[in-house]
Amino acid sequence: MARAADKRPEEIRYLLNSKGMTFADVARECDLPESTVRTATRKPSIEGEWAIAYFLDLPASKIWPSRYDSNGVRLKPQPAANYTDFPRLGHCQKGEAA
Repeated sequence: MARAADKRPEEIRYLLNSKGMTFADVARECDLPESTVRTATRKPSIEGEWAIAYFLDLPASKIWPSRYDSNGVRLKPQPAANYTDFPRLGHCQKGEAA
């Protein structure tokens, strides 16, 4: 499954915020480092994925289909493409420094 089907980190943050939660709240509730939860939105992290999925009330395989097979079982090992970061917007609007 292509990573394009995965929910974007911004979407995950929006869904959590709509439930009155933040990444820090999820981390505190699950006794995880905040970085684990935040990183799970961009790169595979089983603990972070499960914590986010629990608070969103969605299966992790629906949030990140590229990390799971068609039966909802987590892929082991994860495809190398899952460890590359999503492109982020640059700080320069025109692509060059001011």
